[in-house]
Amino acid sequence: MPIKKKVKISSAKRGHHEKHKQNFGKSKKLLQKEKQLKDNIFFSNKNKIITNNQSSFEKRRKKQPKPELKKHEQNVEEILDMIDSDSDDYDFHGMATKRRKQMNEEDENQNVDTLEYEYQQYSQIEQNDNGEVKILLPIKTKSGIVSQSATVLEKKESNNQDSKVIVDKNNVDVNYKLDVELTDVTENKKDSVTTAELLIEREENIQKQKFFIGVTCANILEKPEERIKNISTLLDMLSKTNKSGKVNLLPVRKICIISIVEVFKDIIPEYRIGIVDTETQNLKKATLARVNYENSLLTYYKKYLTILENFTLKLQKKRYQVNTTTIDQVQIAEIATQCMCDLLIAHPYFNYGMNIAQLLVNLLNHGNVNLRNTVHSCFVIIFKSDNRYDLSKHIVRHINNLVKKKQHNVYPELVSCLKYLQIKDINLNIEKEKELKKRKLEAHKSRLINMSRKERKRKKKLTELEKELFETKAEENKQIKNSKLTEITKLVFTIFFRILKTAPTSKLLSVTLEGLSKFAHTINIEFFSDLIEILNNILLNAELGYREQLHCIQTVFTILSGQGDALNIDPARFYTHLYKNLLQVNAGKNHEYIEPILATLDNVLLKRRKTISYHRYIAFIKRLLMMSLQLLHNSCLGCLGIVKTALQLNSSLDILLDTDSILGSGNYNPEIEEPEFCSANSTCIYEIASLQRHYHPIVRKFANNIANSVSASGNGMLSSEIGKLSPIELYNQYDSTKMIFNPAILPNKNTTVKNNTREHIFTEENFEQFCVQHIKLSLNEDTTNALKLNFYCFILLFYFITFIFIIMNKKIKIR
Repeated sequence: MPIKKKVKISSAKRGHHEKHKQNFGKSKKLLQKEKQLKDNIFFSNKNKIITNNQSSFEKRRKKQPKPELKKHEQNVEEILDMIDSDSDDYDFHGMATKRRKQMNEEDENQNVDTLEYEYQQYSQIEQNDNGEVKILLPIKTKSGIVSQSATVLEKKESNNQDSKVIVDKNNVDVNYKLDVELTDVTENKKDSVTTAELLIEREENIQKQKFFIGVTCANILEKPEERIKNISTLLDMLSKTNKSGKVNLLPVRKICIISIVEVFKDIIPEYRIGIVDTETQNLKKATLARVNYENSLLTYYKKYLTILENFTLKLQKKRYQVNTTTIDQVQIAEIATQCMCDLLIAHPYFNYGMNIAQLLVNLLNHGNVNLRNTVHSCFVIIFKSDNRYDLSKHIVRHINNLVKKKQHNVYPELVSCLKYLQIKDINLNIEKEKELKKRKLEAHKSRLINMSRKERKRKKKLTELEKELFETKAEENKQIKNSKLTEITKLVFTIFFRILKTAPTSKLLSVTLEGLSKFAHTINIEFFSDLIEILNNILLNAELGYREQLHCIQTVFTILSGQGDALNIDPARFYTHLYKNLLQVNAGKNHEYIEPILATLDNVLLKRRKTISYHRYIAFIKRLLMMSLQLLHNSCLGCLGIVKTALQLNSSLDILLDTDSILGSGNYNPEIEEPEFCSANSTCIYEIASLQRHYHPIVRKFANNIANSVSASGNGMLSSEIGKLSPIELYNQYDSTKMIFNPAILPNKNTTVKNNTREHIFTEENFEQFCVQHIKLSLNEDTTNALKLNFYCFILLFYFITFIFIIMNKKIKIR
């Protein structure tokens, strides 16, 4: 036989080998059951749960007899002893080991079954001092596994007592009571709760939910790529009840709506997210993670917007339906509208931006005033800050469709927001100019044909250079921008002209005229005469308010002060309307109308000063100073600014400052409505004397400057900072509606008031003696009358006291 080499085995291998020998021949199922029994919470905590019933359990527990070796096993062992170990004909040793494995598995399975039955028997019902205890399933918490138990009370019945029979595998019968009642702590009768306790509990719940919302939002903002899925928990808190069935309180829902908006405003990118097919394209790991994050962000953003849309749709009342909206629904709808406006302002060109704008256009015509004001302010901000003009164009198009669909029965806010569009520098005659330019280029091309070869080469190089310069100047982007603005302007004027033609008496007329007065300079010259005729008919026939009349007149003079100079239109009727309505403005409710008046007078008296007659000019200056006496200081400064500029530009108006010489015939009559025939050249501007004593220091400076013939130096000179301001700038700069007085009022100095009492001086001594004697006599009479009155009062008091004393003595005697 070959000599076996001695092999050294390390301690680690030996330990592993010994551990493997213990589990050798055991199946995986058996090893798993042994592990479960070893780690069982009920057996590990058995002594902690119930200590009194250990002895009773041990008595009931029966020892299982060990299995005896069977005859065939003994025979196999005897045969193995008889067979030599070197014979390899049959592997009897392997057969024996297999048989032993089978027997060991049967014995261990039997032991496991007995242990499970014992535990089931033990945990089913156990005696306690108070009654019976039933072990319940454990609860897994953050701190670990917590065991549970419940007391079982017997329900005694005199007639029938049923029993529960549990049959063992070894035919062991155990009888127990069947009818029991589980009494849990949560089923006990609660004490009565007061309203104050309920309110305190509600407030605590709200504070907990606030804290949870704040922590969740902070976690999302910390790592949005990894924790974007936490938004789903916040979205679950927006509905009345969450997924678990709990009711979400109204303050919690409001806070959650606003918090999600702030999260989206921070994590939304500046670019528009596109759709990437990850299945067909091979992407890098970082790119794939970014694409998955963007897709999940877009899905949550869409879910949030649909929830906000559902909140607002609950307020939209359908035709012939009763309004059943509650106060809570109105409040949530207002918050949802504000949140959509914030998202549109923060990220106007992100995904679903056009959808938000379309929804907000419909809400701009809603009956709720708060919703209309919120959307109106949002559109004003967008119109002022939009540089790409795609969103502005989308909003204006939907406003046009809504006004046309509703047949002008809409709220004024839907049209008034259009006046904030940035379309002042748009020329609608650009197409005609392009045609003229094209003709010139064709004529120039015909000249180039007759050029020599050198001239042509030189011209070619110049065109290439101009093309490169054109690209560097980004003229193409300007053309795209102007084309968008031109389309917006056309849509705006279609809205305005449709209202003027079809609904001149609607509530939209005021805002329409206001918009026309702002953008009238961009209208084509072809429409000027027709538009002026329509405005004149509206002034004569329609029942307009004071504001509407002012906007009509402002629109006409805006048209005539621009491209309308080439038209032969006499605006005398509009001069009469303006002159007649000037004195209706005062420092009261209609003081806000002074701004369109100042803008109109600036066009009439300054820009169109060459087209106005002398008598009409003087009448307007006189009427303007009369109006300044009944206005606030900022409006008064605007009027004085127009008068100062008019006196500087027209020297013939100095006659109004001369009080000695009077030109013209007749007397000034301010009640005549026609400024041409009121004889304003027969008077002076006496109102300056009153304005020199005005409470505002800047008004006093302007009045002194006008009284000194608008002197640029010397007495009454204005500072360069004030003198350069236009009338509109003076009106806005010295506006005190925000409770700010410009310039600031200095505090009063601490001065002591002197006693300025003086003695009387008499020219005649006899009159002085007579006065002194008369005063003395009056004093003596007063003193004697006072003494008599005091004496009579003392006597009455004495009689009253004696009377009371006598009554008291009589009562004592009677007792």
